[in-house]
Amino acid sequence: MHLSENTMADPTHLPIYVRIQQFIRSQIAGGRLREGDRIATELELARHFDTSRATVARAIQQLVYEGVILRRPGSGSFVSTRAITAPLQLTRVYSFEDKLSAEGASIDYQILAFSSQSASETWAHQLHLDAGGLVYQLRRLRIVSRRRMSLEVRIFPAALGQRMTVEMLQNQSVHQILASLSMPVRHVEGKIRACLADGALAQDMDVREGSALLVRDYVLTGDGRHPLVCGESYYRPDFHIDYQVEDTGRMEQP
Repeated sequence: MHLSENTMADPTHLPIYVRIQQFIRSQIAGGRLREGDRIATELELARHFDTSRATVARAIQQLVYEGVILRRPGSGSFVSTRAITAPLQLTRVYSFEDKLSAEGASIDYQILAFSSQSASETWAHQLHLDAGGLVYQLRRLRIVSRRRMSLEVRIFPAALGQRMTVEMLQNQSVHQILASLSMPVRHVEGKIRACLADGALAQDMDVREGSALLVRDYVLTGDGRHPLVCGESYYRPDFHIDYQVEDTGRMEQP
């Protein structure tokens, strides 16, 4: 990597490790370093700033802690891929797409499969159907800013699945599809867990086999808590859920 002095004017009163951090941040902000690019080695930075490698290591470690830089043993340090985040809302029903669109992310879909099959006992129970009844399963990738970020596995009752078109599945979130069919989602019930990607999941998600994935299991219900859809969504390791908790109760006086 080429080190340029004109990236920024370093205030001489700042500690050298801070100036090194500012230098790297400015190269990222200015587009000289992009996601996945390898940054200068500790030796190159030490020579550039006329300091010790220990000082450089201190600067880099803070950037690693903040998630700006990713260290790969034996390969060097690289600009981290920006994490995709979605806030967890507990007072309104938001789709994954709604949350990311609010952050300015672009979302596309890749349909892997959409077919009819017999309902398992779990699906039948969640959708209030008879076991073995007809359902439709959707397997679809969500592409966020050209990255495979999430795999949807959705189960629809036959009467609902038969009303869906390819155009809907290629361009709309499930929440949007249901709303267009006059079946808006009123309630979401689910759980969050983790799993390890097996061979098929790893290939679909474009991650290494054995990678840890975040999984959301859920049932979407409409008016009167009538179940509309069940299933799960798998998320890459660089997907984060942001949340806040506020205690609105009064503090008891002693």
